[in-house]
Amino acid sequence: MRWRARAASSRAKERANISFFIFIMFFAVFGVIVLTELLLLERPPTNSPRRYIESLQGWEGRTDNGGEGAEPPPPAHAPLDAVWQPVAGTRFRFYVYSAYVERRTVAAIRVIAATKTRGADPVVCRLWLPDNRTLTLKARVKPIRENWNLKYSATYVLCLLRDTGVKPQDTVGAAVSIAAAVSPNRAPTNLLTVLDTEPKSGIEETLHVCVKPFHFSYSRDEWLMEWFELNRLLGASHFYMYNESLSAPVACLLEHYRKQGLVTLLPWKLPIVSKIEIRTEGQFAAFNDCLYRSMSSAGWLLVIDVDEVVLPRRERSLVALLTALRAAYNPPSKAPSAFLFRNAFFYLRWEDDAEAPAPLVTARKTRRWAAPHALKNRSKYALRPRDAVELGNHFLWELAPGASSVGVPTERALLHHYRIACEYGGMQCLTVPSTVDRTAHRWAEELKQRVSAEKEAISKICPA
Repeated sequence: MRWRARAASSRAKERANISFFIFIMFFAVFGVIVLTELLLLERPPTNSPRRYIESLQGWEGRTDNGGEGAEPPPPAHAPLDAVWQPVAGTRFRFYVYSAYVERRTVAAIRVIAATKTRGADPVVCRLWLPDNRTLTLKARVKPIRENWNLKYSATYVLCLLRDTGVKPQDTVGAAVSIAAAVSPNRAPTNLLTVLDTEPKSGIEETLHVCVKPFHFSYSRDEWLMEWFELNRLLGASHFYMYNESLSAPVACLLEHYRKQGLVTLLPWKLPIVSKIEIRTEGQFAAFNDCLYRSMSSAGWLLVIDVDEVVLPRRERSLVALLTALRAAYNPPSKAPSAFLFRNAFFYLRWEDDAEAPAPLVTARKTRRWAAPHALKNRSKYALRPRDAVELGNHFLWELAPGASSVGVPTERALLHHYRIACEYGGMQCLTVPSTVDRTAHRWAEELKQRVSAEKEAISKICPA
């Protein structure tokens, strides 16, 4: 009996050892699989890092003359502008939107893009010149600095022209495609038209306006009309806008202004999750696209939201204000290229002004914060596009060499921010120290007439 018990105990230990061995082997094999996947994900698909680097070096600045395997297939469609297009073959999502000539900081084509904030995939640029030459250029991927440390960011891709014999002005009207560096001669999945940025003559007194993408089916059509007409009274002659989603009445209003040549309305469907993967609708890509898109035609560019208006305290227009501010500097070469305006909230939940001369938001809502925000904290700005390199929301991140920016004293101008609700929810904001500011009444009568005329025109073309 005793030997049977020992045999049973021995078999139980054997089974336990086998089970433990199987358990260990399972996790060992699983670990090897995971490790292999990770290594393959991050590793370039060549036999060695050296071969990978050599493959990139072989393509930088290269002019292709039809050698075997050198020439990628021709583009499948004509070059596009202002459409988000994918870059194939990258490990992380990569999209491109527009392309511009860069003459100032570096000889390059500057592409507005969106991709991973850190560790973006290396890419190259494929360039089809108007004279039928085809080149593949080295590219530098540079995230736009205001990205809130999210996974994806608005990005510049700089297609470098150094050592190619091609001058920046020669690329105007060319077609450019961005390709994964590991497969530069695969069929293009994107193709952009290269737009010029050289300022035209006679534009020094023109003022254009940039706003971030409309989203959540933006629907404040009556306020938007008032905002448009007030900015036009202040001297704005053109508006750049980006459409992620609009209500039908707002879409009709913008089409009305577009037909008058006042609005450039661009599609904005970026396939990256807003506020989770990238800052609100990729708005910093829009700001910087607007900068380069306006550079050839705008003497001044005002970057604001559609609930904000910059009102001068002395002058009747913003162009007059900006001209006067620059004229105060001697010599003129020392004059700033950008002016920042401090922000003050005019909460719409505060009471109406009993002395309002017109039934307009800007006439009725005159109570504001007593102490405006500090510069670069919710401020907005006007700039000379030719002197700017990279825009942020509340200030400029980079100016061209020799250019500068300054704040505007509140006795000269203020950013009126007509906000519906408190910025952090609740009603506590309504208890902050406030004052009545009737600066907007200076334009109220003329604004009322313009809004009435536009409402009548809109009623004939837009359904109620």
